[in-house]
Amino acid sequence: MKKLICALLALCLLALSASALAEAKLSEVQMIYEDYDENYANQTVDDADTLQEIEAMLLRARRNPSEETAGTMNCTLLCTTRDGVIYDFAVATDGTPYIIDRENEKTYRLTDEDQARLWEIFDLIQDTMGYDAALVLDW
Repeated sequence: MKKLICALLALCLLALSASALAEAKLSEVQMIYEDYDENYANQTVDDADTLQEIEAMLLRARRNPSEETAGTMNCTLLCTTRDGVIYDFAVATDGTPYIIDRENEKTYRLTDEDQARLWEIFDLIQDTMGYDAALVLDW
């Protein structure tokens, strides 16, 4: 019986450590929007599933370095990790799929799907802008 209990405890610990590894490294993501007409919105995401989604988007974008030459960057995306590090990104609000890492000024391109999903997640920001940022000016 003791061996069975020990085996079950070991399996539980293994399952817990595997789920901890799958957790997002982010503890919170906040988007802030402000434009020249004094429109302002602030939205925070802190649920685990959405944080994992956003983390995956940012990792995919990191694999897509880009050159952004003309974009309106009225959103700030603040990504806080579980150990307290804050990553600061500028997010395009003109329908272009760009984010800029403000620490090193490197530009990255979101996939079309990720860009659409980002605006679904940050729907309050999108509502404040007054238009669907993912569909604006399809050049």
